[in-house]
Amino acid sequence: MFASTVKWLAVGSVLGFLLPGCVAYAKHAKTEDELARTQEERDASTEQLKDAETALADAGEERQQLQATVDALTAEKAKLTAQLTRMTGDGSLVTPAGTTLFVSGDSYGYRAQGDVVFAPGSDTLTTEGKKILGSVATELKKNNDPVVVVGHTDSDPIVRTADKWPRGNMQLGAGRALSVYEYLVSQGIPETRLGIQSFGPYQPLASGNSAEAKKKNRRVEIMVKVSDAAPAPATSTAAATGSH
Repeated sequence: MFASTVKWLAVGSVLGFLLPGCVAYAKHAKTEDELARTQEERDASTEQLKDAETALADAGEERQQLQATVDALTAEKAKLTAQLTRMTGDGSLVTPAGTTLFVSGDSYGYRAQGDVVFAPGSDTLTTEGKKILGSVATELKKNNDPVVVVGHTDSDPIVRTADKWPRGNMQLGAGRALSVYEYLVSQGIPETRLGIQSFGPYQPLASGNSAEAKKKNRRVEIMVKVSDAAPAPATSTAAATGSH
């Protein structure tokens, strides 16, 4: 009996010694796990911070590049506007009746209302349109700069002539630009100087759906890209080759 009691006392003493150690070990292990998770979260936060700093630096560089581009375009436009002012002042550049002279980027343009130049919903030139374009051709012959004819429409779906323009306003704008192109060629502007574009309804001058806004948006623009070289009189293809 005494021996058994001593044995259990010994076991109890051992357990009393081991249990606090087990609890301490468990707490230590838990602390290490929490520390590891904290380390991982810190590492992840550090990477996110680095990514954010890199993105911010890239955005700053991109913003600087965009600003430099804007500044260059603004300076170019100011230079061209001053040049046009001088040329219109000394009579070397004339704004034909029925057109508006304007500057866009490195080009200047003659803008004419689509309702004046074309029959409604058509790419057929009116008598007045031919008169206007004839005067524009006279001005274009004063230099050899490249020219792009741009067709613009309003946003209304084509109804009456939809069978001719199954692709809608974009196709109508292209057809009108091509008609102007062909007429300028007939007036002696070399084909090698000319190109065409259509923006359909996607570059409106005026916003809104009013009749006046739509009228402004129906237009044709004849854009002249100004070269650095001094303008020289152009020679038509027919004159150069002696053909008729």
